[in-house]
Amino acid sequence: MSRSSLAALALLALLAAPAAYAFELLRTNNNPCARDQQNLFWRGGGVALNATRLPERQRVLLEAARLRWNDSLPRFSFAQSGGAACARDGITSLELVETPCGLDQFGAALAITRSVWNGAGELVDSDVAFNADSYLVTDDAAFLHVALHELGHVLGLAHADACGDSGSGTLMRAVLGNRPFDAPQADDVAGAQAIYGGGGGGGGVPEGANSCAVAPPRGVAGGLPLLVGAALLLALRRRRRD
Repeated sequence: MSRSSLAALALLALLAAPAAYAFELLRTNNNPCARDQQNLFWRGGGVALNATRLPERQRVLLEAARLRWNDSLPRFSFAQSGGAACARDGITSLELVETPCGLDQFGAALAITRSVWNGAGELVDSDVAFNADSYLVTDDAAFLHVALHELGHVLGLAHADACGDSGSGTLMRAVLGNRPFDAPQADDVAGAQAIYGGGGGGGGVPEGANSCAVAPPRGVAGGLPLLVGAALLLALRRRRRD
């Protein structure tokens, strides 16, 4: 076989190789990119959202975000519900507020997701706060992107660029650039399917995928060790250029 033939075969092999997914999963520990640690998941493959406290304008956009995630995931579903804000009730409440649950301020964040899970990695509650002192109040495209991003955290995704990858082209990138997304992107969907693709949660991470946890431990409640992610999105902000 000639060298040119060998080179051609090598090129075909590279083209046939599966692409490395640019997504990361929230995990039960604080060790970034620790693939041996359990990822977070909702048992039953779904969680209810309470958007009743959002203004009508943002509530309509949140509904679009909910449906676009649902359309992308055959084995996970965001349902609709009522509920109290900042209550540990197993429902994800979403608000447009000046002060997020459990924190004094947003800092540079456009939104913050607070999640609670047990030692087995099962998510038991989450809440999302959107910054009422930001341009999310008037910029519908930005709000839709951020709502989609937050729902990604709610279902168990970490920032796509938290472990060395650029996160380019993903909804779950930590920084909102100048071109907001209006739906989950391919790598975001792949990350969610890594969790729920087999049904019931707790799935493994495909070869080539990154993963890391961004939530620190915050105490013990209900007899089980609970880790409260009080500031999962502190880096989510607009920057002037990519």
